[in-house]
Amino acid sequence: MKVFLMILYLTAVCYPFTADEILDRNEENENFRTSVSFNIEEVYNPGGSLRVSEMKAYSQNGDEKVLLEYIEPKKVKGMKILMLNNGDDIWFYSNRTNRVRKIAAHQKKQSANNSDFSYQDMSMSDYRKDYSYKLEGEEKRSGRECFRISFSAKQKDAVYSRFTLWIDKTDYYTFAGEFFDETGRLWKMLEVKNVKKTGKYWTAGEIEMKNVQKNSRTVVKTKDIMFDIELPEEMFTERGLKR
Repeated sequence: MKVFLMILYLTAVCYPFTADEILDRNEENENFRTSVSFNIEEVYNPGGSLRVSEMKAYSQNGDEKVLLEYIEPKKVKGMKILMLNNGDDIWFYSNRTNRVRKIAAHQKKQSANNSDFSYQDMSMSDYRKDYSYKLEGEEKRSGRECFRISFSAKQKDAVYSRFTLWIDKTDYYTFAGEFFDETGRLWKMLEVKNVKKTGKYWTAGEIEMKNVQKNSRTVVKTKDIMFDIELPEEMFTERGLKR
């Protein structure tokens, strides 16, 4: 009887996919050749003030190469962030100084444009190499049935000590996340809304990152997006930032 009950228990906790298979399917949503999107960034500060920016995002080979260009307001117009090698290498360009500087590893924790997204958040696509991970179960999140996968940092200097992602069981899109600081305290909460299919790819109409420690939040809304169009290679180079 004990053996029979053990078999039932093992059967109950087995999942049809491994964590790697789920993450592979999740990343298939980023298998586009190129993309261009127009986005509105809303930063809600603890005091109640709101700061709005407009930006265009360009990418190549999924998220291997990403360029963000701020176009409004005047204060940030022309500012650019270039992320290469899935975010391993990041450059910041200021049109005010006409200078390009590389973001050091320890600076990736810093806020991008004073938002609740860090440079690391904006380029965090290749997290499997920096974190160990496992499939913890299935549960409902953001109104969808999801796989829950937990990640633990391999190195002490990682941006997050651990985090959890909820990935939709049907379309394998990331719908939510929780991120913890080096002390293990909840730091940020991610929520993805208005997901729809544009051509062959699933896209988010709205992404919110809430900093629970600061009581601030940033919402990025995608107003328009196009896939698999021609983009010049020069755009994704350090030299191209000044053009």
